[in-house]
Amino acid sequence: MSTIDISNAISALAKTYYKVLKVNLTDDTYQVVKILPTETPDEQKNDIKSISLWFMMFADRGNIYEADENIYRTRLTLDSLRSFFKENDRFRLRYRRKTDGVFRWVFMEIIKADDYTDKNQSTWLFVQDIHDSYVHEMEVQRELEHFCKYDTLTGLNNFYSYQTQCRNYASQQEPESIGVIFADLNGLKLINDTRGHAAGNDFLRSFTSKLVENFKHELIYRISGDEFLIVIHGSDKEDVQFLADNFHAYLSKDPVPQASIGCSWSKNPKHIEDVARDAETKMYKDKEAFYEKHPEYKRGIAELSYKREIDAILRSLSNSYALMATIDLEKNSYWVLKTLAKSNAPKSLTFTGIMNDTIQLVDPEYKEIVAQFFDIQFLKRDLKKNKSLVYEYKTIAGQWHQATFRTIEEIDGEPSKALFILELVDHGRAARLEQVRDLQFEHQIIEGLSKNYTMICRIELASKKVQLYKNISLVENVTTAMKVLDYDAVVKWFIQKYVIPEDQDRLTAFMDFSNVRSKLEKMEQTSILFRTTPDFHNTKGISYSQFLFYRLKSDPDKIVMATKNVTNSMG
Repeated sequence: MSTIDISNAISALAKTYYKVLKVNLTDDTYQVVKILPTETPDEQKNDIKSISLWFMMFADRGNIYEADENIYRTRLTLDSLRSFFKENDRFRLRYRRKTDGVFRWVFMEIIKADDYTDKNQSTWLFVQDIHDSYVHEMEVQRELEHFCKYDTLTGLNNFYSYQTQCRNYASQQEPESIGVIFADLNGLKLINDTRGHAAGNDFLRSFTSKLVENFKHELIYRISGDEFLIVIHGSDKEDVQFLADNFHAYLSKDPVPQASIGCSWSKNPKHIEDVARDAETKMYKDKEAFYEKHPEYKRGIAELSYKREIDAILRSLSNSYALMATIDLEKNSYWVLKTLAKSNAPKSLTFTGIMNDTIQLVDPEYKEIVAQFFDIQFLKRDLKKNKSLVYEYKTIAGQWHQATFRTIEEIDGEPSKALFILELVDHGRAARLEQVRDLQFEHQIIEGLSKNYTMICRIELASKKVQLYKNISLVENVTTAMKVLDYDAVVKWFIQKYVIPEDQDRLTAFMDFSNVRSKLEKMEQTSILFRTTPDFHNTKGISYSQFLFYRLKSDPDKIVMATKNVTNSMG
């Protein structure tokens, strides 16, 4: 490459820089490739080309931002640069310099030239304006740091900030006293599931304002969706308890307190988390007291759990259906639970829209009546009279479909939601289904229509494992027990907790698993009547209950166990 080509390349490169110099650190000289017209140094006018002198005089004239001047002067001394390049190839410095009367961020880079040697330290120096991009980068960095430390919805310290504080505390040589107030919201999940997440967010912001009214902002942490911590350093136990009691009284002014709280204090714990766990344990006692005063919240949660169980059953046991969906008759919307279509994404966002798409595939002979049957106003009117509607039709491809609509939710006596099932059938299939009683019983469980029973379980004969289908009357810890224990453990626990002493031996003998299996080998169902304590059905006195065991012909490896309160039928 010729000297002219090199010169042109350097000139083109220089357009992006304030300053381009060829610097020799050995003899403290420089050659100018490019500088701003206003930057010609005074020493150059006198033919003194000392790079170290230029650096210092540039700062002396007030061109370096005050906060950056110390690092500028320290790093740009001749001795510092000479020493640096003995071990490094590239020097970088970011600082603010005055340009047209305004301080802007610039980036200085000095790199070794091709002819650099230890005895001839020849380098290139570049200064580039990076103000706009760097300011943007710093703004983004500040935003990221803010999101890392603070909860975006409430503005409180988040779980990451809590973990950071816990780590910092654990590293202290002399731990100080720690007090923790643990707050858990009452009913946030119920609000989200019944009124929507927007209402839940309003609830969270409302509670946040109460926290900020009572505690310093920097002490408060949102560590999960509905859990908050107030972490207090260096206070006496009495002071922390006073703050907790005061806040509890403040929340109790509302007809329904927004949160349950617990408080714990330790003189010099090793970890903040230990104090927080103790506070959480105490919070659960306050939560139980809340449920005693407001049982409607616990019932609401139990009902939502039941609906989720039914949804799970619908999805897992719907192998015989081509399409299953829930329809919101008020909003004209639907939610697909299962489809055999290649894509689960519906073409239309409304039920009417997807039905119109479906009608295009119907045999012309059936189109008019199918259009009427699938009309949402027709469904609302006829589902009010009959809880279930069934219709068969033929497609253009010659297949027979059976469409079933069944009411699953009502508002003021009007059907508001329905289950839609589409099956591929032949004319004899419906009759065969009518003849199989155990399949009908399974369908009742699947569709949540077995209202007579308060609890329904399926038991695997080989493993004796219990799977809960439905649980309305039992308390929440029963649901947990039913899901994690085997049959023998469940029966033993149930009899000891809920059966009156006079009936325990008789029920134990009947519920013996080998006895149940023996009876079901001779008959398709067996049952027993016994008496339960008031806790079981939440009644004032002793109740009569019944256990029913049902053998499934369609799945001989499983049996159904169900129970219900029969006190009324006993008189």
